[in-house]
Amino acid sequence: MKILSEQGFELLIGDNDFNDEMLAKCWALLSGRGYVTKEILAKAPNLKIICKTGVGVDRIDVQACTERGVCVANTPQSNGIAVAEHALTLMLAVAKQIYPISLYLRREYPESGCTRRYPSVELSGKTLALIGLGNIGSRVAKMANGFDMKIVGFDPYAGRSRFPDFIEIVDSMEEALSRADFVSLHVAGIEANRNLMGAKEFAMMKPTAIFVNTTRGFIVDEKALYDALHGKVIAGAGIDVFQDEPLKPGNPLMFLENLVATPHSASNTPESRERAEIQCAQIIMEYYEGKRPQSAVNDTPIG
Repeated sequence: MKILSEQGFELLIGDNDFNDEMLAKCWALLSGRGYVTKEILAKAPNLKIICKTGVGVDRIDVQACTERGVCVANTPQSNGIAVAEHALTLMLAVAKQIYPISLYLRREYPESGCTRRYPSVELSGKTLALIGLGNIGSRVAKMANGFDMKIVGFDPYAGRSRFPDFIEIVDSMEEALSRADFVSLHVAGIEANRNLMGAKEFAMMKPTAIFVNTTRGFIVDEKALYDALHGKVIAGAGIDVFQDEPLKPGNPLMFLENLVATPHSASNTPESRERAEIQCAQIIMEYYEGKRPQSAVNDTPIG
């Protein structure tokens, strides 16, 4: 707000809901978790650029924006640290049985019963498979290397030469899943990746393996995940994202003690928010000066 106001921009502040008066006036839109639909765009005849705080633009109708000549950009370097740390936190929480052992302790006050019932495992020496090795996946690899984990990665869009020696690049997702003690998903939140992880993929994993998802909920077939956890096809999961957000009451995943769940909060740090907002302000100013954002996700004329 400070950066843009000092450059002469008039700021109209909403709360994820865009009122008609605001939309009628806006030239640029800084979007957080709100949805930007065709209906929203129709009410914003002067809109030229949308900047998303964070990486995923799945709540923005990018095709409709392209048809209207509205540039859509994101801030892919803003939340990498926060999300990578969260992914590793979920790995540790599931491996150390933090959720069930904490509940057991609070309810039963045992001396040692819960430690026998919920044994933990170490990360050191275990194999971590990273599906997707972009900004966040690469950060997870670096952090996991500090835990002395063996790291295999699968990313069909990245060349082998760009990665450090401690990451072993494999040729198929099947090989990565079958070798892993831990699997962490870091693919793009695009429609082409819907249900990338389903019953077939969970069956490829070891029964002792732990699965982590901090990308988007629709990347995983949620029923298949429930069946895999309930049927002990895999040992556990740490999940930050769901198909329905906010989470609907009665979601069967919430009744599983081998699941650690968080409410799409991986990037929710003040440091990450500040980086995203500053980067959005810079992108909006540069676009106003006639410069195309490097992080633009669509191709539109400037102006």
